[in-house]
Amino acid sequence: MRRLIGATLLLIGIALVFYPHFKGRQELDKQAELVASFEQLGNTERLEELSGPVQTSVDSNRMEELQGARGVLQIAGIDLEIVIFEGSSLKTLSEGIGMIEPEKEIGVHNVGLAGHRALTYGKQFNRLGELVPGDVIEVKTYEKNLTFIVTDSFVVPKSKVDVLDDNDKPMLTLVTCTPAGKKNPPDRLIITAELQE
Repeated sequence: MRRLIGATLLLIGIALVFYPHFKGRQELDKQAELVASFEQLGNTERLEELSGPVQTSVDSNRMEELQGARGVLQIAGIDLEIVIFEGSSLKTLSEGIGMIEPEKEIGVHNVGLAGHRALTYGKQFNRLGELVPGDVIEVKTYEKNLTFIVTDSFVVPKSKVDVLDDNDKPMLTLVTCTPAGKKNPPDRLIITAELQE
């Protein structure tokens, strides 16, 4: 009986150790599928403009998951590729990253993008703090591919929202909670990036 209990506890311990890795891998796989579907839909829309209706292999469930998708954010320096959705609700941020003010246009305004940051390595904006001025951020929308260069990284209180104000240059402002893993963190890590012509 002791051996059975010991073996059971050992299996439970192993499961607890590997669960975060398994869950993180699942989320990365889902995000990769969403990115591929987003890019496929963009190609399909362009083909339809040129030649009429095109048959797509993106299933209806994936189409529903992409409702409100505005683009794909790619940051090679931190191995991040994730879908940008309209808004910043909890549901939106569980699917990808959120465009804080969806009425703004990427490449025209200062667009704020919010993402979660947790203790799981590689999850959404977890590695945002590794970015430094000069790093490259790319955004693919249905219409265009844009390149931004990181200009600054700083921390502000969560009440300081003027970092999202428009200025004379098209920008991205990436926003996430800091410190990572703290419940109701008081501050926000901000990364600003300017559009490259």
